[in-house]
Amino acid sequence: MALALNIVSHSEAETAALAQKLALFFRAGDVIVLTGELGAGKTVFVRGLATGLGIGEDLVNSPSFTVVNEYPGGKLPLFHFDLYRLGDPSELQEVGWDEYRRRDGLIVVEWGERAGYQLPPAYYRVKITPLNEQQRQIDVAYLES
Repeated sequence: MALALNIVSHSEAETAALAQKLALFFRAGDVIVLTGELGAGKTVFVRGLATGLGIGEDLVNSPSFTVVNEYPGGKLPLFHFDLYRLGDPSELQEVGWDEYRRRDGLIVVEWGERAGYQLPPAYYRVKITPLNEQQRQIDVAYLES
């Protein structure tokens, strides 16, 4: 499925609602790479995805210190990675990256650009750019190498 969207969100609620709608299109095994500066709204986007999958958004926290959180249940399990503290892409092997990729779930990776060569040949990239205090430019693309 080819997907390219460019949307301006005017609030956290709109960002979460967009992700909730997009969750309907993702399949088991898909990888979503989230990029954007601190406070851009990456975790808000993940909460929306969780809601769209039937997982309680209140369960979703940024896994900055654990690298990955699992949210079972819903349409698909959600595997939420946060690579902010990752020093080298090879460190992903220590947290079971390949095993997660073989499981039937949706993988969402905050700071996904830090995964480097560990990213699959095809994935969705969601780039969130703050325009001001409330507005965010959200660009979604399907990338293949």
